[in-house]
Amino acid sequence: MVQKSWNLPNVGSLEPGPAGAQCRLLGSVRLTYTLCAFLTNVLHMGMRNMLGLIILRMVKAHPEDALLQAASHRLDNITATPSCGSGVLQQHSYDVVQSGDLPWSRSQALTFPGVFYYGYVIALPLAGHLTDRFGGKMLFINSLTLQALAYIVLPSMAHYSYAAAVTTLVLSGIFAGCGTPPLYQLFVTWAHPTERTSMLSFAYSGLIVGSIGIYPLASYLSDFGWTVPFYVLGSVSMLYGLSCNWLIYNSLEQHPRLTAKEREYLQQFAQKPQHLCIPWRSMLTSLPVYAFVLTHVFHNYTFLVLSLVMPRFMREAMQFNLKEIGLLSSAPFIGSLLSKVICVFSCSYLERRLFANLSCLRRVLYTVCSSVTIILIGIIIIASCEQKTLVFLIFVLLGSTTDMGFSGGYWPTLLYFAPSFAGLISGLANCLGHMSGFLAPHVIAKFVHTGIKSEWNCVLLTLILFNALAIIVFGLCSSTALQPWDPRSQTSTSPTNANNSTRETPNLESPQT
Repeated sequence: MVQKSWNLPNVGSLEPGPAGAQCRLLGSVRLTYTLCAFLTNVLHMGMRNMLGLIILRMVKAHPEDALLQAASHRLDNITATPSCGSGVLQQHSYDVVQSGDLPWSRSQALTFPGVFYYGYVIALPLAGHLTDRFGGKMLFINSLTLQALAYIVLPSMAHYSYAAAVTTLVLSGIFAGCGTPPLYQLFVTWAHPTERTSMLSFAYSGLIVGSIGIYPLASYLSDFGWTVPFYVLGSVSMLYGLSCNWLIYNSLEQHPRLTAKEREYLQQFAQKPQHLCIPWRSMLTSLPVYAFVLTHVFHNYTFLVLSLVMPRFMREAMQFNLKEIGLLSSAPFIGSLLSKVICVFSCSYLERRLFANLSCLRRVLYTVCSSVTIILIGIIIIASCEQKTLVFLIFVLLGSTTDMGFSGGYWPTLLYFAPSFAGLISGLANCLGHMSGFLAPHVIAKFVHTGIKSEWNCVLLTLILFNALAIIVFGLCSSTALQPWDPRSQTSTSPTNANNSTRETPNLESPQT
């Protein structure tokens, strides 16, 4: 079956041009799109991660929930600090056991936040192809507004029944999944290749900012009722999504505020609507494609486990009180934000000076960062629940190393080895990578029955396993070399650009892996 995609038909040198060819970023449409992508990621991740915290306030105390039952019987008579293996939560006079009004079981409460990813995974493959075929503007805008609408109605559905809440959250995941490939793919049009890593790092730092901010914000808003965060965040996201209609465009020709200088700066790199067959056989037998997709599967497991159950881990394993969880659950994401800042200010500089060695540079960076991540997880396993400060600091460092490997090492490689099919491949990678979003909560439910530290250590051991697999796959098989089946390689090998293209792809017939 013949299918079509969009092509990136005309590229010149990927090296920075002479000084006169540079176009300032401040006030540019490139910056406008980058800021829009940043804010979209803030709101998207806020809505997604909010569930991990709010679920602690949504559900009633249930008879089979050993931790809350034990705590509720001892609220008036607790004087000693419990051990990590006691299965009893430490209580303080100001820390009242939170009980919502939903009669869900512990298993339902554990798995409910992950239900979002059923819909997310369903949407990604189709959204990736539609983005490559028709452009990303409408998908980008509608995904955010419809996801916001789903969150506004979710509290009413949750009060109606668990099945209705699950259905609404699955729909929310579908809407969110439709927005991920276009956000990534539009950078092919609105970012110069020498700016892409910095712009991508800044835009995706919105995921981290959203994760850091949502926990204290949702904790504060939920003091007025657990439904309030859904209404507030949903309304803000809907208004912002509608406003993006006048800020984001598919192509250089459609943008009404693009200056002549910036148009010239981006013209040869902008994606243009030329239909061509997707080289499925070459793509599905390409080692860099498999490396990109599998690395995303392994790497994303760590991120999703932390974002889905971090509040519950802090509550049960580390025995923080609920008033502290709103701030402390953001620990890994604080480290991730520090990593994003480093990437924004350093990656473009390194790319300009180490351009011919990008493949090796990204492999080494990812391997080192993931190795340190494994060591840090080991320290958390060894630590006891009384060492709260140590564990908090380790989670900050863990977030930093995990994100540094992702933003500076792994994620930008797709824009180099297959830019013409960035939407399709990133959609496939996100689809498979986010399957752990709904599988991981079921694994955690099998390991963690009472919430004691030793049970949570089993979950941490799975993080070590997946990070080790990611190191092996990306370290041995990844590449930034432009692949010969990408249409862009046809123009990169023209006489006027041959010298420049060989610096990135020394051997197009046998690309380095």
